[in-house]
Amino acid sequence: MRSSLYVCIGIVACFCAACSDFLKEYSPDKSYVRSYSDLDELLVGEAYMKCNNPIYMGYQSSPETFYWPYIHYMADETEIMTNSVASASGQLGPVYLFGYYTWQEDVARNFDGDICWDDSQDWETLYKFINITNTVLSLIDEQEAMTNEDKREVSRIKGEAYFLRGAYYFTLANLYGKPYAPATATTDLAVPLKLSEFVEDKVYERASVREVYEQVISDLLAAEEYLKDVPEESVVRAGHTATCLLLSRVYLYMQNYEEALKWARISVDKKDVLVNLNEFDKESEDFLSLEAPEVIFSMGTSALKANVLGGQGDWVISDDLYKSYAGNDLRKSIFFCRKYNIPTYGLIYGKTYYSDNNYLAPLVSDNFLMRSAEAYLNLAESAACLGGEYTAEALDAYNELRRNRFEKGYTDVTGLSGKILVDSIREERRRELCLEGHRWFDLRRYMVNEDFPYEKTLTNNYLEVEFSFATFQYEVTASGLYQLPPHDPAWTLPIPQSELDANYGMQDNVRGPRESIETSTN
Repeated sequence: MRSSLYVCIGIVACFCAACSDFLKEYSPDKSYVRSYSDLDELLVGEAYMKCNNPIYMGYQSSPETFYWPYIHYMADETEIMTNSVASASGQLGPVYLFGYYTWQEDVARNFDGDICWDDSQDWETLYKFINITNTVLSLIDEQEAMTNEDKREVSRIKGEAYFLRGAYYFTLANLYGKPYAPATATTDLAVPLKLSEFVEDKVYERASVREVYEQVISDLLAAEEYLKDVPEESVVRAGHTATCLLLSRVYLYMQNYEEALKWARISVDKKDVLVNLNEFDKESEDFLSLEAPEVIFSMGTSALKANVLGGQGDWVISDDLYKSYAGNDLRKSIFFCRKYNIPTYGLIYGKTYYSDNNYLAPLVSDNFLMRSAEAYLNLAESAACLGGEYTAEALDAYNELRRNRFEKGYTDVTGLSGKILVDSIREERRRELCLEGHRWFDLRRYMVNEDFPYEKTLTNNYLEVEFSFATFQYEVTASGLYQLPPHDPAWTLPIPQSELDANYGMQDNVRGPRESIETSTN
């Protein structure tokens, strides 16, 4: 923790090439911070997740540009393709993230036991971002703001900093802490809380899940207050609508359905647009882009095109996910496609369009994207969980989304309530928000839901392949099948060893060894 939580503005300066000159060196009296615009540049340059377009980069190329990419593979949205005779592309992504998507005790090691991934990468990156927000919040009130425009800019900077800190702690809690269970949240462990920009010579302890969530709510409510009168000009900067939507998501995770419904309603009122897929041209449009009508906020890299490759030994869209779409569901042909339209390839990601003309274009994030469809789903689920007089509102939101996703002639679903309605909305959430960073977190929270629990055993396979000069194809040399049952400790990531070493006595998330239930070697 001392290596990752102690990051002060002076240390950050050497990483901040995109920001103004004052950040190139550090003055103890902070005299280089001349105005709020300097803090704005610091926020943009060092507190937001970077957006890249790694079309040809697997995870091995620049791992630091990817943010928790493994959540796309730990759940049930992807699988390893095993039944194709097509040549493999090298399947390097599965090699590097083997420990994560087969839920190993040591997530950093590959199938052969070699260390191939830095398991502290996300922990350190998120705490670095958090400390930048701490620095901004500690200095922003010292900056001169004379005009109304100046005061509005200061309010915006404070709002963005609070939003980002809340978002990052929410992410940390859901990666390294147990899912929020109201009955045990006070004793379940999440992650350490650091809210000061100062270097502190101390050993950090993990805060409880409840404590971290309370901090997230506090930050987001502050962000909402500071951003509510600020115009929203860009989807790559946090705004009021994104804050309301994230509040609805956090409260939904906490099973506080009244508050989740309140903020989801506000989100829908602020941005109710849904793209009617009957009028969508999949041959010339991106369903997801920074210009897409439904997008509210996006930060971070999109890497699925470079890593869900469709060949033998590669990740493909899972058959289980694909079969969850009805025949008249237009998302089935828009969200997925076959590489090069070759039948022997597995299904790959199609929400962003792949062409030779957009290699350098920034893409929407594949794990921190917020859009209006989620607001409808949060509204529907929270209203359905409340039941009674709210059931009609849940059905209205559920059907409104589906009217824009199915072929013309869609008939509204009626008569559902209680568990059947909740389950239907959750299935719709899976289909709509697939590969946007939700599914792993959703499955975790469903397991501990007090009123409508849902449990699923996950199964992932693995292939070792080598190129054969005899057949000029990649041939399978080893394979394995792994399972993750409900409530297994591996639903929570282990604390990085570097943090345990730096903070003597910090409790780890203990995960036992996991063997393949089926193994073959050629």
